[in-house]
Order: sequence, then structure tokens, then C-alpha cells
Amino acid sequence: MPFLFTNALFLSALVALGIPVLIHLLLKRRNQRLKFSTLRFIETQETRSTSRRKLRNIFLLLLRLLIFALIILAFARPFLPKNQGDLGIRPRRQVVIVLDHSLSLSAQEGGIVRWTKAMEAARKTLNELGSEDRVALVGCGSRAVVLAGFAPASVTIRKLETLKVEASTSELGEGLAEATRLIAASDVGFDSSIVVISDLQRSAAETLGSVSMPREVPVNFLSVGGISAPNFAVTGLDLALSETNKPSATVSNFGETTGSVTAEFRLDSKTVWSQQIFLEAGGVTHLNLSLLGLAPGWHDAVFQLSGKDALTADDARQATFLVPAPIRVLVVENRVGVRSFEEQTFFILAALDPFFGMTNARAGRFHIEQVYPEGLLGKLREQRPVIGLGTNTAAFDVVILPASQTLPGDAVSGLGRFVRSGGGLLLLAGDGVSPTRFNAEFAGILPIQLGEAVAADEEVPWRIGMFDRRSPVFSVFAQDGGGTPTLAEFTRRQTIQAGPGLVVLARFDDGIPFLLEATVGQGRFLFANMSADTAWTDWPKHKSYVPWLWAATSFLAGRSGDRALETGLDFVTATEAVIEVGIAAAKTAFTLTPVGGSALSQKADSQGKIAFEISGPGVHRLRDGIGREWLRLAANTPSQESDLTAMPVLEAERRIVRRTEESQRPIRLFGNDHQREEFWRLLILAALLLVFTETLVSNRTTA
Repeated sequence: MPFLFTNALFLSALVALGIPVLIHLLLKRRNQRLKFSTLRFIETQETRSTSRRKLRNIFLLLLRLLIFALIILAFARPFLPKNQGDLGIRPRRQVVIVLDHSLSLSAQEGGIVRWTKAMEAARKTLNELGSEDRVALVGCGSRAVVLAGFAPASVTIRKLETLKVEASTSELGEGLAEATRLIAASDVGFDSSIVVISDLQRSAAETLGSVSMPREVPVNFLSVGGISAPNFAVTGLDLALSETNKPSATVSNFGETTGSVTAEFRLDSKTVWSQQIFLEAGGVTHLNLSLLGLAPGWHDAVFQLSGKDALTADDARQATFLVPAPIRVLVVENRVGVRSFEEQTFFILAALDPFFGMTNARAGRFHIEQVYPEGLLGKLREQRPVIGLGTNTAAFDVVILPASQTLPGDAVSGLGRFVRSGGGLLLLAGDGVSPTRFNAEFAGILPIQLGEAVAADEEVPWRIGMFDRRSPVFSVFAQDGGGTPTLAEFTRRQTIQAGPGLVVLARFDDGIPFLLEATVGQGRFLFANMSADTAWTDWPKHKSYVPWLWAATSFLAGRSGDRALETGLDFVTATEAVIEVGIAAAKTAFTLTPVGGSALSQKADSQGKIAFEISGPGVHRLRDGIGREWLRLAANTPSQESDLTAMPVLEAERRIVRRTEESQRPIRLFGNDHQREEFWRLLILAALLLVFTETLVSNRTTA
């Protein structure tokens, strides 16, 4: 391969090399003849020293000429091309294809899916490469990944055919960064370029300016989508239920024209709501939903749109939620043969379940059973299967025991076993309590001693003066507008002597304990210094009574944090879902099963955390090794993919940031141009070495 010169005009200076040769020839010293009468008196000398001096002079001349020639050649900048472009031959190319395969590529325009256009553009790019060229493939989905390193097009196309659209977002800036790293680490004998194949969705193209690109590497954009496309999407499904939040769905119109779709809400595969929706261009609407009358347990919800738009993958949104099982409460009634409103527990039953005793009543937060004292022990012996990691296997969570004269048989010891095994017990005072009998029967269970009942002054009844707002029993009154129990009046109360382990949660305004708490074994008990009916107090007639009784019963059942429903976990597709199952389940094997899909198995780590790759949308169920369902989670497509607005190619090209020449050229011995191999540095180095040699030779003396 011939050398080429950047500054070929400097080669004309080589003519000057003849000047010292000419001077040497013209000024050559000639021998002169001298006439002597005789040489007999002159000593004969060897002629070798003269010949050696002549040879050294010729060598020095040639050495200096070579130094001068090397300097001239260095200024002429000789180089060898790294490709054949400088010789009129097609250069060897290496191309990095950055292929966007995010969710927006599944959109359809004019009956053609964008992904089909993207694959055709990628194949066309590969077919344009020659046998000496090579290509690499970078996939741009949830993260930018090098799918294939530099190889012939025939090898890369096999990897290309296996690529599918991913239910994820993308960042084209990350794809350009990976392509730049590939080119920087590759051989220098190629003409490099980058081809970006994408719909240039604006959310993905915004990061194009985050990468500093080499100045000499061209970036070509092949857009496979329009600037905009009509698209309706479900962008939100919020089923959290509280006093300030109602279940709702959010529908958005990302198109440029007004349109309509049919919306449908399904619970457990059953349609419960349907409506036609009209939305202006760019419009958003929030639709209220109803979740009433659902049985306890896990439920699946889907909000679905049907109509013509570009992207169907975002027309549905999934959610899961758990309706907690009702708290099972056993209420002991001491009065037999009276009408319901005359029963001692009438106000308790009305507060916990207003529909108690009615047929076809819907399930509420509490499941109530009423029993007379003689049936109490039998009910306490009833069992239920162990659920989750709980220890209480009794059929009831809480027993409410108003004042009673006596309990038959082993009922008191049965209550003791019930509480120690994890149950809750609410005791109330009243006229029917015998302090002597109560202290004797409950001495081994509760650290409390009762005295005689006393009455308040008729003109000055007692009121609740202090209550612990930090306790779950009274936390409902901690917020503004939550009401207060201090308005209730109390005309009678029990004298109490509290033992060790008792916590006073509330006191009357004169400091006497009103509500006491204690932990017994694995269970809890509360003692309320009031009657169950209105004989000692008018509190059951105040609006603050119902939330207090709900909170107290939930506290005794160990379910103070329960809400009307618990929403399941919600994840975005094509991401890693980290699920916390708790320390108690550390190292336990779990399976995550998508509806209609194959199960994924994983073991929780030492912290009780487990990670799964969520690939597609839908409801997933998490079960342990024995098949118990721990929770459900819903995976939904990223909402930002619903806006199909694209960035024009010219704007995308303007966003590319180029590095300066100095920052992108590494210093090398033979040059730093990506298209040619330069030698001027080597020539300068050789000239310096020859100058050093010439100095040594010229300063050497000879005899």
C-alpha cells in the first residue's frame, strides 16, 4: 500500500539535499605536486589514515543528508489509510444499531404496527452492509443492553429476530451511551456510525442530550412513528377506601381530537359497571367506583376500555385488594326472656352490627354471635383452622362480658385459656357484678380487685377527664373532627384496686381509673368501669360511643390497623418487584404465579425479602411451599408510554451533544486520526537519534 502525504508540497525541499553534495564535490581538496631533490631523507608513512578520514567524512555527509530528509518527510506528514476511502475504494464500515423495543412500539398506525416498521428498517440497514463490514445491536427497553457485539450482519440478524416488544419505557440516551462505548472499545480500522431505530416518543428521546458523542461518528435516526396518534388510556386505578378517598379510575385522551370509548369495571371477572365516555383532546376524567357487598378474601379488579385507538396495551389496568375477614365477637347476654331493646347488650350489638339478627344482611367488619352464660364454655371450645402465622385457633377473636352474677362451671377457666392463647376480653362493670365472686373467680387471670359500686352526686355526674390518644383504643379521637368521649355522663362506677401490669388508658375527671388494659399470655383484656346498658351512663347514646367500641374491639383482636379493604401491591411491568414477607418467613420458598402464566420460584432472603422479575401485565399470586396464598399483586404498563407524541427527527439531531476534538483524541505514537495511520512522530524521533549519532561520530578523533 503506497504512502500518502498530508503536506506533499514540503517534499520539494528534498531538492535541497543536492546542495551539500555539490559543495562537497566542488570544494574537494586536490593533491599538489612538490619537487624535492631527493626523498631519501623523508621517513615513509602509511596511507591508511587518510583513507579512513575520507570514509568518515562521506559517512557524516550521508548521515546529515538523512537527518535533513527525515525532517522534510516529517513536515510532509506521511500516512497509510486505515480504510480504502482515500484510494477511491469503499471503506470498511462498523454500524451500531440502537433499536427501541419499548411498549410504544406496539402502537398501530394505518393498520401497520410500529414494531413491524422497526424490524423492516433494521433488516434494511443490515442488508446494506458488505461482507467486510460488521454490525452491533443495542436493545433499548427497560434498560439499554448490548444484545450482540460487532459481528457480520448474517450473525446479528439471528439475534435481531428473537427480539420482542417489551412492556416498558425506554431512554434513547442510554442506548447512545452503550453504542459509544462499543465504538470506543473497537478496532480503529473501520468507518463507524450509529443508527437509531425508534418511534422517537418524546418521553424516550428527552435524554438524547445526556450523552457526549464523538465528533466524527455520525448518528442517523430512522423514525417509525408519526408525530402524534389517537390514544385513550387508563392511567390510574385507585381502590384505596377511606373517609377521604373513594375508589376511582382515571381515563385520559392523548389524541388531538375528541373521541369516545366504552369503559367497563370488572370485579372477579364479573362486570359491575359500564359506561360510554366522551373526552376532548388532552382531556382527563375521574370515575367513581363502588366496592360494596364483597365477601372477605382477595379480589381482582380490572378497568377496561374498548374502542379504536393506536395503543391497546394501556386500555386496561389491574388492581387487587383484600377484604379482611370480619372480627368474630362473642357477646354474653345475662338477661333471658326479655325483648331485644331490653337486653343488657342491646347497645353493644347495635354499635358493632346494626343489622344483627336480620336475614340477608351484608357482611360487616364484625361477625357477632350472642350467647347466654350457660353456653359460653361450649362456644369457647369451638376451633377454627390456623390462618397465616396466627396462634389463636379459637372460633372467636373477642369475648365481650357485661356484668353478671356468676358464670357456670368452668367458664372462667375457659376464658383464661382463651385469653392466654391470643384472644381478647372486654369486661364491663354493672349492677350484676358481685365483687367478692369476681375477685375470687378472676384472681388467677386478671390483676384487678373490685370493690363496691358507688354513686355520683345527682347534680355533678362524673365525666371522662383524661384518655390516652396514643392508644389504638382512643386514636380515633386524636384528629380534628373525630369527636370526644368527654361529653358522656357517668352516674355510677366500681371501686377499683389495680394490680401490677395494668395500664390506665383513661380516668374520670376526679382521677379514678375508667379504662384499664393488661396483657395476659398472648392475649389482651380491657376493663371498662361502666355498664353495658344505660343504667350507669348515657355514653351509648352519644355518637362517640360507636367508634370507641369499634376501636376497642379491633384492638383486642389485634387488628387495629385493619381498614375496610387492603389494596394489594402494584408494580410496573418490566421491572423487579421486591416483596417483603417478613423475618418470620426468611429463607422460605415462594412461587409467584401470574394468571394464565407459568410460576416463578424464589426463596426469601435472611431479611424476609424476595425479588421477582415482572415481565407482563396482570394479577400475580404469591404462595408459600404448602400452597397458602400470602398476597396478590398487580402489574400494569407504565403510564408514560400512553402519550405517543413523538419528537421530530431534526429536533432529535439537534439534541446530540458532540465532544471537542481535543477531548476525544487519545495520544498515540503513530497518530490519532481514526481514518489513517500517521508516521511524522516516528520520523522526528528517528531524526533525533541520528543527530545524536552524528554528534558522536563527528567528535571522534583519529590518529
